[in-house]
Amino acid sequence: MAKDLKFASLLDIYGGVLTEKQREMLELYYNEDLSLSEIAANEGISRQGVRDSIKRGEDALVGMDEKIGMSETVRKYEALLDSIAEACDEIIADCRSYTTTKSVIEKLERIKAGIDR
Repeated sequence: MAKDLKFASLLDIYGGVLTEKQREMLELYYNEDLSLSEIAANEGISRQGVRDSIKRGEDALVGMDEKIGMSETVRKYEALLDSIAEACDEIIADCRSYTTTKSVIEKLERIKAGIDR
């Protein structure tokens, strides 16, 4: 079973609505990077039992995200923050090199345009 790390992000967003056991199994598998065998040994259940629990949890996370769509909102928010941080670095560099006010205004307008999406 290859790990799809999108589930770590979905777990952060929707983990609170999973059963305690599903959340625990997914956290051990994705966040603690334990193998199915390691989790099975720690929990005293079969490797197949662990896999089934993780699969049910993954299916629940995907279903919730298809209905709610929060992961896309988070992705857009993170991209916007990255864009703002990059523009701030450019403005700081401009201010340190004593460039014209026009250059700073242009960069601020780009920030504003990114926020107004």
